[in-house]
Amino acid sequence: MIALVIVGFVKISVFFYAVIVGLSTLFKVKRPSALTYPVGTVILFFSLTIASNVQEHLKEGLTIMPVLLFIPFHLVIPFTLLCIAFIK
Repeated sequence: MIALVIVGFVKISVFFYAVIVGLSTLFKVKRPSALTYPVGTVILFFSLTIASNVQEHLKEGLTIMPVLLFIPFHLVIPFTLLCIAFIK
């Protein structure tokens, strides 16, 4: 259980670092550390408002997310990029 918690913490930390570096590159921010508090606040806000309990989290993850995320990211965007590659 301790290993699972440690690995989860490391995974979240790596994702958070990737978001900070990506945003600082995208917006050409000289000090990426200036983005840590705003991004952390947004993540905290969304983590508290998306699902209030485990049952709601599972319901959203099994019914809503496949339609909103999986279909566009796994079907629509790759197919569109493939069509654009063939046209070019």
